[in-house]
Order: sequence, then structure tokens, then C-alpha cells
Amino acid sequence: MAAGLHFHTAPPARTARAADLSAVLYREYALLARNRVYLILGLTPMLVYLLLVNTSLSNLVRVVDYKGVSVGFAVFLLPMTLAMSVVSAAGTSAMAVFQEEMSGVATQLWSYPMRRSRFLLGKMIAGVSLVLGQTLLGLVVAAIMFDLPFGPENWLALLTALTLSALALNGLYLAAAITITDYQAFMVLSNVSMPVLVFSAPSMYTTESMPTVLQWVSVVNPLTYAINGMRDGAVFGFGEAWADLLVLAVMAVVGYAVGGRALLNRAGNI
Repeated sequence: MAAGLHFHTAPPARTARAADLSAVLYREYALLARNRVYLILGLTPMLVYLLLVNTSLSNLVRVVDYKGVSVGFAVFLLPMTLAMSVVSAAGTSAMAVFQEEMSGVATQLWSYPMRRSRFLLGKMIAGVSLVLGQTLLGLVVAAIMFDLPFGPENWLALLTALTLSALALNGLYLAAAITITDYQAFMVLSNVSMPVLVFSAPSMYTTESMPTVLQWVSVVNPLTYAINGMRDGAVFGFGEAWADLLVLAVMAVVGYAVGGRALLNRAGNI
């Protein structure tokens, strides 16, 4: 009776799943780290506003009345600067989708027996960590430059709002990048969207002081909830920020759900 052949080269299923994710994370971080031009372009607007606009306007407008509380203008303007960094870094992360296709890497990826869920999860983790890392750098610079009168709960609420903002905006930009097939169209969308989103939200002013039309636009502007969530969290804590945090969480779920579905369709067409 012939002896049976046994192969021991295939790793266990759990090890293979972990290897899938670690490989995706490695290439995503390598791709983002090598793209120094996009990283510089992502950091520049935040640092310009933080170092120039915040300091200049803080000397001009020292205190703002926000929901019945006197808030230093540097503190009031900080969420706008952080939100700009979130949008910029989310756009940079989404650009990687087009880089993969134009370089032919996407065809190689989808030819490999890799689960789409692992690919999407790796992109989500890498993108969000880029957004958070870049924005936290701005927060550290702001803490050094300005006297931020935040207690432990306020810091925790601010960081929670910042994390949910990173998840929501990164998910929305990733969904847009996967849904839009034209690179130039996405470039236009990415570059035009940042000033439109920032200045149609209550960034440098309160919602009540905005024109009526812009108040309507701000309701459907995702950056409104990011800025209000960070501002309310920093000034009041979780009690005032929970509604915006909930909206950001829903946007993150919707963004990654749409992006995941579009990713499956796009992979099938390669």
C-alpha cells in the first residue's frame, strides 16, 4: 500500500490571515512613507494656519463668546486647524488607490489570493494612522505654542472627537477614491473640497454668525460635526459633544461600507 503524501508548507488559516493583514499594512506604510511630496503638501496648510493665522488672529481677536462661555480665540480656532489636517491627510491616503492602478500594482494585488476584507482593513488602519499621526503632530505644536486650558476630560473628549473625525473623513475620501475611476477628477475633488469643506463649516466663526445659505450647507458638511465635536469636547467635555461624535461614527460606518462594496466591484473589473 503506497504511503500517502503529506505537505506541511501551507501555514494554518489563522497564521495566513495574520500574514495577509501584516503584508498589506507593510506595503501601505511603505507607499505612504515614500510619497514625501503628498506628505509635505498635507502638513503645510496645517502648519501655515497654526503658525501664522492662529497667532495673528489671536492677537486681533482675543476672546470669543461660544455658547455663553468666553473662549480664547486660539482655542476656538484650534479645531479648524486640526480639521484641515484631517481632510488633507485623508486625501493623501486616498491617492494611494490611483497610484496602485497607474503603476500596475493593483492588477498584481487582485491576482494574488488575498481577501478583500484584509485589503480594506489594511488601508483603513494605515490611512487612519496617517491622519491621526499628522494631526496629533499639529496638536503637540499647538500645545507648545498656546496655553490650552483643558482638563483631563476635555483632552479625552478632544482626542475622541479627533479619532472619530479621522475615521469618518478617511472613510469618505477612500469611498470617493474607489468609486471615482478618473484620477484627474479625484485630484480636482480632493483639492477643491478642502477649502469648501473648511469655510462652509463653523470653522473661524460660530454657526449663528454664518449667512443663512451657509448654515444650510453646514448641516450636510461632514467637517461641521468634526469641528463642533472637537470644539465642544475641548471646551465642555463629552456632555456637549456626544451628538457630533455619534454623527461622525455613523459617517465612518457608511464611508467604509460604501468603500468596501465599491472596492469589490472595482477589483472585479481589473
